[in-house]
Amino acid sequence: MNIIPAIDLKKGKVVRAIQGDRASYEPIDLVTTYSSNPIAFIKALIIRYKPSTIYLADLDLLDGYGDNIDIIYKIANMFRNKIFWVDVGSKKIKKLSIKNITPILCSESCEDIRLINYVYKDHIHSYDYKNRFLGTQYFKKFHSSYKKKVIFMNISDVGSKKGPDFRYLRGMPKNSDTEYYVGGGVNSILDLYKLSKMNISGALVSSLLMSKKISNYVIKKRASE
Repeated sequence: MNIIPAIDLKKGKVVRAIQGDRASYEPIDLVTTYSSNPIAFIKALIIRYKPSTIYLADLDLLDGYGDNIDIIYKIANMFRNKIFWVDVGSKKIKKLSIKNITPILCSESCEDIRLINYVYKDHIHSYDYKNRFLGTQYFKKFHSSYKKKVIFMNISDVGSKKGPDFRYLRGMPKNSDTEYYVGGGVNSILDLYKLSKMNISGALVSSLLMSKKISNYVIKKRASE
């Protein structure tokens, strides 16, 4: 199972998630010993875990309050040997059309089926859920003709300590030729074990990386896959 560090960007800083309530997210240096400067944070992350892939979410762009495009562009160019999965909703950002960025199309930005078309053929799809599926239900039917990677993102569980919603994950439609990734609530090695038994290819994690209870060796080995 691949462990992918997940980083939320808001107003130019790395913030810590609180059960999907983005209005309450605070710069990570206010609640941890880590720097909220994205460059410094990613440098430290790479030194410690050596991940091959890193997930970046532009919360300002997702919520319609500005963006972090210049920062994401700078990060991708500074760390060219890393792959960045970038979530900017349904926006097509020409500046981010560079080799080591793979864009994500999230369902929460697709209330209208007209937003799902050929232009998004190279996007990873994110099935977003917060007490209910976010976006048009028809979104789920399009994954077979797009990139063979799908993220199950339970926004309610992001930044929580209750673990992934395994019942929800078991109920989601799956294809044998698609890689599935889980984001939200992954807090322990046991969570990772359960996900691997469900044939989940990887997990997007944040809090887990900052836990002193988790073996660095285990995370480092997984994050470099």
